[in-house]
Amino acid sequence: MNIIIFRYISLLKPTAMNLKLTFLFSLLCSMAMAAPNTAPQVSIQAAIVDETAQTVTITYHLTDAESNPCDVWLKMSKDGGAFFDTIATGDLSQDVGTGIAPGNNKTVVWNYASLTGSIYATKIKLIASDNQVVSIADMVSQVDSNNLKSNLGFIAGVRHYNTGLAHLNEVRDSIESRFMKAHLKTERHNFTYSTQTGQNILGRKSGLKNEAVTYIMDAHYDGVSNGPAADDNGSGVAGMLEALRILSTYHFERTLNFIGFDFEESGLIGSNRYVQNGIKSFEDIQGVLNFEMIGYYTDSVRTQTTPAGFDILFPQAYQSLQMDSFRGNTLIACGNTTSSALLTEFTTAATQYVPALKVTSLEVPQNGAIAPDLRRSDHASFWDNGQKALMLTDGANTRNKNYHTPGDSIGTLNFTYMTNVVKATLATAAKLAVPLSAGFDERALYPASIEEHDHDFPAVVELYPNPSNGSVFLKTNSDQAFKSKVTVYDLKGALVWSKVIDFAKGTSTTELKMTDLPTASYILILTSGESSLSKSIVIKK
Repeated sequence: MNIIIFRYISLLKPTAMNLKLTFLFSLLCSMAMAAPNTAPQVSIQAAIVDETAQTVTITYHLTDAESNPCDVWLKMSKDGGAFFDTIATGDLSQDVGTGIAPGNNKTVVWNYASLTGSIYATKIKLIASDNQVVSIADMVSQVDSNNLKSNLGFIAGVRHYNTGLAHLNEVRDSIESRFMKAHLKTERHNFTYSTQTGQNILGRKSGLKNEAVTYIMDAHYDGVSNGPAADDNGSGVAGMLEALRILSTYHFERTLNFIGFDFEESGLIGSNRYVQNGIKSFEDIQGVLNFEMIGYYTDSVRTQTTPAGFDILFPQAYQSLQMDSFRGNTLIACGNTTSSALLTEFTTAATQYVPALKVTSLEVPQNGAIAPDLRRSDHASFWDNGQKALMLTDGANTRNKNYHTPGDSIGTLNFTYMTNVVKATLATAAKLAVPLSAGFDERALYPASIEEHDHDFPAVVELYPNPSNGSVFLKTNSDQAFKSKVTVYDLKGALVWSKVIDFAKGTSTTELKMTDLPTASYILILTSGESSLSKSIVIKK
């Protein structure tokens, strides 16, 4: 139709009206050509195991609104879906690889002869990408200062074990709930400090290609005992949650971890414990973006002070502050020697995507011991562990005179500045993780004696730990209370455990005691009405 109209218009005489018609048509065509790309969608229809031939035959539908040919690849997990390994291309055949045309009833055959362990202890993930460019600028444009205000409006308040435990728990639960609703792999990393149980909240958005390569965006959610702690560090948590809201709706080649650290104010305890025993064996952490007070801004002169020796360690940064009459209007991005390349990535992304944000870039030698004022947040735990990390800050007490006082309130903060900081950090994280125009579907494999189950379940469900000693926790997040039958099968299809459980509205955690089950792999199925969900689980004793 467009071709016919264009030919008709091309025959018109070049009158003013006809020229306007030609211009209008060209504009409409340009707008149509500029329409955003729609990522492909994958739907696994069946996964049939042939134990004799040692193959899995996967039937799937592949759709793409623009009919783009796609790259299709298959990954498998042996730990219930916590981590997916890429399957060697030599073990795959038929509709897999590059240039796969969209269509129904596509087939992938996986020869699993080299697999160690039972095929029924695995879970598969089928992924398709149309290789179209995903705009980071579009992500950046979605950062909303109103969301930051709303987030911080809830977070601000005493968040301390001695004087504000109730609100500390509310904020902790809220972070966990936001992670789960964003479909992150969510868990609490518990540790003991003094007489308390500290809890880091972890949320993992798995990369679809190089899943092991991991970038972290974090903020500590605890505060001091005597004030609302809006800037320190409610602003950082609010910023992390706003970045999460946007980034969680996209796919990436590499993994993004979001972490709310606990007990930072007691000496970086939460992040120290995390680097000691919270990092997964399959995670290769390549960079940490640590929000530490990102809300205080002022254009008044002589409002930005510097620690002793700053002018000697960072002469260029000091001169820049001096030339600007020491105004507190810049973001301080601090890395160490190991983090030099990460620091460059951040400053480059800030310049490209948020030119209105002034950035003061600092690189401390080694682990920063020579500049202790620049080690006063959770990034230092990663420096000490040999990993790349940045502290992104407004300068704390070198600028904000309300630091660690009852005056650290929302009314003292600048949300335009905070918005720009979040934009620059989001752009950096997205660029490092590499956006991917893709879709995927997952399926647990189980014996034919177990009825196949779909994924249409009324709650977001996380199962941990996995592997487990038999004490398994189901964490659910649902908009309403619901009842579910929980059944567990061994890999021969025999029912070995069953219970009906009432799950509460919102986020709740339920312990399943299966300590009588021997060491083995199992399939856990939740059924509620007509919908159901399956999870693989390993019990080790």
